[in-house]
Amino acid sequence: MQIRRINPETLATQTGLPVEVVQDLIDRELIGAFAEPGEDDLCELRRVRRLIETLGLSHEAIDVVLQMRRRLVALQREVAQLRAELVERRSAERTMVWIEAEWTEERE
Repeated sequence: MQIRRINPETLATQTGLPVEVVQDLIDRELIGAFAEPGEDDLCELRRVRRLIETLGLSHEAIDVVLQMRRRLVALQREVAQLRAELVERRSAERTMVWIEAEWTEERE
């Protein structure tokens, strides 16, 4: 089985990034070198392009921004999951029926 490597030139054309930037991202393992890029990858590369063009960030700064963004997205997923679990638990609590009873001991 032959594994295809990403072509930095093609990726640069698709995203509008310089080939050197794409190759650097591959070297830094921010982009997989052996997988065909999906739409999420292309969006990430376009985000990199905006960071370079708009803010003039260095590669190191872009690395930090991307890592922070990934962590933020993971935390947002976790919060959504916890909220769903909380809704489920509250729903289960509402379906329980509690019956109050008094216990008395009879004495003879």
